[in-house]
Formats: sequence, structure tokens, C-alpha cells
Amino acid sequence: MAQSNWNPPKNRRFAWLHQITSTITRFLRQIHQWINPGTQPSPKPVEQQEEIPAQGFLASIALAERQTPLVAAPDPDAPRYANDRAAYETDKKAYEAALQVRGAAVAQIISARLRGQPLEMLQELLDQPENTMPVFKPVVGPAIVVRHAHVIKCLERTDLFTVDPYTPEMIRANDDQARNPEQSPPFMLGTDKEEWYLPDDILLRRVVSRQDEKILTALARQEAEHWTQQAKDKGKGEIDFVPTIARFVPLRIVSDYLGVPFYATGQPACLPDLRGGESFPLDDALKQTFTFQRIQAGKVPTAEDLYNWVKDAFRNIFNNSNPADPLFAQFRQQGLEATEYLTAYIHELVKHFKAQLQQGENVPDTMLTRLVRLQLSLADAQQAAALEQEFAAVLGRPLPAGELDRRLSDAYIRTNVFGTAVGAVVNPEEASARIVDSILSLKEGKYEGINGSSYQHLQAMAKVPTDSPQAAESLKIVRQYALEGLRLEPQGEVLPRRCVQDNTELGGVLIQRGTTVFVAYAAAMRDPEATPNPLAFDFTRNEDAVPYQHQRTRAKEAPQSRLYLQHGFGRHKCLGRYASEITMQESLRALLRLGDLERRSALQMDAQNLYAVSLRVGFNSQEAVRE
Repeated sequence: MAQSNWNPPKNRRFAWLHQITSTITRFLRQIHQWINPGTQPSPKPVEQQEEIPAQGFLASIALAERQTPLVAAPDPDAPRYANDRAAYETDKKAYEAALQVRGAAVAQIISARLRGQPLEMLQELLDQPENTMPVFKPVVGPAIVVRHAHVIKCLERTDLFTVDPYTPEMIRANDDQARNPEQSPPFMLGTDKEEWYLPDDILLRRVVSRQDEKILTALARQEAEHWTQQAKDKGKGEIDFVPTIARFVPLRIVSDYLGVPFYATGQPACLPDLRGGESFPLDDALKQTFTFQRIQAGKVPTAEDLYNWVKDAFRNIFNNSNPADPLFAQFRQQGLEATEYLTAYIHELVKHFKAQLQQGENVPDTMLTRLVRLQLSLADAQQAAALEQEFAAVLGRPLPAGELDRRLSDAYIRTNVFGTAVGAVVNPEEASARIVDSILSLKEGKYEGINGSSYQHLQAMAKVPTDSPQAAESLKIVRQYALEGLRLEPQGEVLPRRCVQDNTELGGVLIQRGTTVFVAYAAAMRDPEATPNPLAFDFTRNEDAVPYQHQRTRAKEAPQSRLYLQHGFGRHKCLGRYASEITMQESLRALLRLGDLERRSALQMDAQNLYAVSLRVGFNSQEAVRE
């Protein structure tokens, strides 16, 4: 095996990026629940192969498989069972028990590696000869896909590899008496069913658009510079990047762009006669469709409230699937409580802004109010017909009768705003932190800078005045540095998918229906077959952008990068990718304009190694840029 030269930070986590990212990626740790049902032992299982690595992930898997031998699957038509069905049932149970024991052993190793050493594990798999291990697929257990071509196929072919692992929790998070995952659509990130996914995809990409770049840049820049100014005013020459810029820039996007605002304690809120931190009664109409079990009243959130709600809801949906975990019950309680607070608050916002629009009053221009405007436009027969025709033209067929009204109902607006907001904070927060960590590593010489890539060059670009003729080009370069930094230190490593068709082929390996597939986009971005000199820092890399669905649903979308996969690829490319990239770009730019930076701490994660907590950075305030 080739020696790994992957040199990641010590604290890592696996996650669903993208999506809002890409959301999103790093969850569903109870992998043994996903074992492929009915998996048959191969004629030559892993424990009998001659080439077994002496150490590392593969050696641990090989040892676990030797310690959990499989038994032959009984043939119900075998003569010896003809008059002894009890014996057949006994042998069948023994076979199934052996599969479960093997699956649990393999799952435990994969789960531990994803949680503690994901990049080392993925590099070890990348280092294997492709002709002998194109895809990691044990006899029993999930597959891990690391090579670029196969990762792209998994993300493109939603007919073969679906996001079904997300669906049940997303539906439960939005409640609305929609307890049956087979009957009710979740937020679009959690489904690949055409009839569920496409209408919301068209609708939401209509109200969250790359045309909002100037709006998003102004919001992100203002918030980032607010925190850098505070750091300068303190006169200590240091800023903790995570709880300031990295956290509050995406919170500001959620507040002022998505339309879920927070307020300082006692500050007047947009809701009538309410202030930040104050409670309001739960709406009787909402209680008829949403089951509140943990809160007795809603609350106008402070920044801390909104951050905790979003983080707790995100963690419960994506990072809290193992009931054996000692913190499972606590995180479930916090997540469901956060979901109820968010639901009650977003409902009040929809109700309030709808009333204002109906009275002809001005309202903020946000994702939420854009959806409410569309809802109200359906009252005009001509506007409703035009919107129906727009959907029919994109879909290639008319929507079912009443479907547009349903997709723009209060409940759907609430669900879509909820889903977007939950994915729009913790992932961008950590992504920004990892970018800064990567840039500091570049300065410290941990990454080789090639094609002119250097900390000094980046800082020069960040300092270009906003009124300079070079401002647009310099900002583009800052963005390229951010994406390259995040490629080297991604905020997540894998995206779970479920294979839904027997004998699906990946690199000559057959994947069976029901198999969980960990799509390792972090490894794909470092595959030397697709990324030359993958461990070097090169801001000039070709993003290999390709159009997606430009003839149908994504005509107004920017092309998708096949190199930078942090926001996903294909159908589930992060809805908030434009906001996310601007968040990262402006956060990095503002920090660099403080002056020459130096690391004062490593990037610190929480006790569960899930979320960024702290990254202290020193700066020379005498070199700060003033405009």
C-alpha cells in the first residue's frame, strides 16, 4: 500500500455537507441498521483473502471479519429440510444472526473511523490499487466510495443512489401530522421522488437565486466588518473567529435574507408588541396540525436562541441516530424542543407578513416574504395561470390540480423556510473556520503553495480597496483561495446514500439494493486521477464547471464545479451555495484585512467532535485596512 501523505487537523468530523448546503454529511452513526438485507456471503470472503494490510482501517476490518465468521445460507429446497422445517428455521436464524454480528462489527469500525479519523481512513482507501479496490465493499456492511468518477456517479444518479436515509427524520421534524414517510413529502433535501422533489426545487430556486449576489455580499460584509471592528476596538490584537465572524455572518443571512430574524434582549421585534426574548401564545390554528409536546409558548429569539435552535435541530436530524449513545436522549429532547420553537416562530412570521402584504404595507425582501407574495398572487386568476404555465414549461407537464396552492400553503412555506434555515448556520460556520485554519496552515508551511499561491498573495488581494478597478478580480481570487482551503480541510467527509437497484455497478463492483453507500466527496477532491498534486494548495485550479439541467429545471443556475464538491453535485447541489460561498469569501476577506495574522490556537471542536467551537487568531492592528 502506498504511504499516505494526508495531513489533516487532529479534530475532524464526518458530515452531510451540503447541502444547505450540501448539506450538509456526518450522521446516522448506527450503521448496523443499514446493513443490506439478504446479503449473501461471497465464495471468497474478506477474511480469506491473501493480501491483508498490517495496520490501519483495512487491517481492523479484516480482523473484525475473522472474528465474526459467516455461516452458509440454508437452501429451503435442500433434501435434508424436506421433513424437518424446524431445522431449516434454526439454520436460517443462525445465518441471519451471523450476518448481524458481522455487520455490527464492521459498522463499529467504520463509525469510529468516520467519527475520529475520517481523512486517514479515506486516504488509505484511495491509496489502494484501483484495479483491486475500486470501491470498498465488505461482504456485509455499507460501501465507501472514494474515487472521483464513482463519487460523481453516486451524486448524479439519483435513480440509483437516493437520499432516503434522511427522509424519516426530516418528516418527523416538520410534523404536521405527516408521520408516514410514504405519504408526505419532506423538505426537498430528503427526497428523490420526482413528484415530491421537483415542484419545491423549482419554487425555492425561484426565491433563492444567484441574482441576489449583491444583497448577500452587502449583508455578509457588513456583519463580518462589525466583528473585526469590535476586535480592533478591544485593542488586544486577537479575535476568536468561530463565535464571532464564522457564526454571525451566516446567522445574519438567516435573519435578513431567509427571513428568520433574531433580536437583542428587549429589542423591538417585527412581530407586534413583542421584543427579543419575549414569549407569545401558540397559535390555535397551528396546534390543529402540529403536535407541540415540549413547549407551552413560542419565543422571539435572541441570537443565542436562534443559533441553539438551529444547531440542536440540525444535530437531531443528522447527527443523532444511535439510541445506544449516552447523549442520544438529551440531543433528541433538545432537537425536538428546538424544532417546536422554530416552527412556532416561523408560523408567526408567515402570519404577520401575510397580513401586512394584504394591507398593502411594505415588508422586508426575504425568502419567506417572497414565498408569501407568491402565495397571495394565486388569488389573481391571471397571475395564478401564469405561474402554472411557468411550472408546466419547466416540468414538461402541468402540475396536478391544486398542487401549486398546496406547495404555497402556510404549512409548506413554514417547512421550506425551516429546512433552509436549519442547514444555513452550522455548516457555513465550520466551513469558514476550516478555511481560516487551512490558510493559516498555508502560511505556516504545512501546505505547498503552487502556481503563485501564498498567504501573502491572498492578503494582498483581500486588501484591494472596494473602489479599485481590480476589486472584482481580487474578490474572485479570495473566493478561489477559500474554496481551495476548504478542499484541503472540508467541513465534512461523506454523504450517505442508499442504493435502490440490485447489481448497480461502480468500478466493476456490484452494489445491491438496500446497501448504504458513503459517498466520500472529501476523498474525491483529493483523488490524483482528477486533481493533480492534490495535497498542494493551488488557487488557480480549474473548477471544471459543468451545467446541470440547463434545459429544464436549472436554466438560471450557475454551472456546477466537478472539482469543489463541498456543496454537493447534481440534483442536491446546495440550495444555499451562493450565500455559502459569499459567507466564506467575506468572512475570510474581513479577517485578513485586520492585518498580518498568526495562529493563537488550533481549531477546537465540541466534546462530540461535531461542531467548531473556537479558533483564536492574532493580528497586527497597525496593518489593518481602513477605508
